[in-house]
Amino acid sequence: GRLGTAVVSGRVALTGVPPVNDKVTMTTDPFCAGHNPGETELPAYAVGADGALANVLLRVTAGVTGVYAAPAEAKQLDQIGCAFSPRVLALMTGQPLAIVSSDATLHNVHAAAKQNQPFNLGMPAPGTRYTRTFGKPEIVPFKCDVHPWMRAWVAVVPHPFFAVTGPDGRYEIRGLPAGSYTVEAWHEKLPAQTFTLTVADGETKVHDLTFTSSAAPSA
Repeated sequence: GRLGTAVVSGRVALTGVPPVNDKVTMTTDPFCAGHNPGETELPAYAVGADGALANVLLRVTAGVTGVYAAPAEAKQLDQIGCAFSPRVLALMTGQPLAIVSSDATLHNVHAAAKQNQPFNLGMPAPGTRYTRTFGKPEIVPFKCDVHPWMRAWVAVVPHPFFAVTGPDGRYEIRGLPAGSYTVEAWHEKLPAQTFTLTVADGETKVHDLTFTSSAAPSA
């Protein structure tokens, strides 16, 4: 595979009244309760100013040709404050994933992979660290069985053309060769959306997306 000079960027927003996030009380673990007193809202819908929607994965799903070498640099999934950070993470097939715990309490990391090898690793102390790789594309759900409110998703993509929206809802996919592509926007709760576009060398194309809260399935 080759890299190009085209860029696709934009903003993802949620219209309407945001769905109500679940709340939990973490009294089952004194460490977690100390870091999260009272009720804690779970960020399934992370909605910011003007409806900006965070934690949306944008990935090219059609139009990419060739094989791309995975970066040697690891992406990191941390357990901190009794939550996974980040909640949505993307990396390439074959790229190392460093799984760490920063918490002075017992966690585990349970990866319910379907296309790759699933695993369930104990994280008994701060500084516990594992490194794993995934050889096949898929979105892998992660959870901590000790603290069932802890959830994350790791997207494994066979090329470098992906992004995850931040708190401002913005994304940027860089380095595309000239061509026509299909891009999927994935959210953990909302139905996925796709769009197609054509980019030329050196072109920056802006494509904003809007999810509607009425599309949210019931819990």
